[in-house]
Parts: sequence; C-alpha cells; structure tokens
Amino acid sequence: MVMRSVGLITIRYEDYEGDVEVVFGEPSDAEVLGVTALEILGLEVDPVSGKLKYVGHLAL
Repeated sequence: MVMRSVGLITIRYEDYEGDVEVVFGEPSDAEVLGVTALEILGLEVDPVSGKLKYVGHLAL
C-alpha cells in the first residue's frame, strides 16, 4: 500500500484560480493535473491544439 498526504491548495493559471484537493507525492512520483482541477478552474484541453481553453463553469 502507498501512503500519501492530501491537502487543499490554490491553483492559479493565467487569470483563473481555484482551490483543489491534491495528493502530495514524492520526488519520484509523476506530476499530474487531473480533470477535477481543470473543471474547478473552468478549463479543458483543446484536443486540436493541446492547449488549455476556458469553457466556463456548469451550473448545478
């Protein structure tokens, strides 16, 4: 079993900012920005350009 600490951080990308729950990895772990973080910021990956674009937030 692998044990890692978790916590809440604020992520900023250009003009977008949001609080995201993250897993704090070790130096040898891969760095991953998950879809939940992107959704909190209102962003998605454009499949053609491979760049992030603002798509807004869903009203739930």
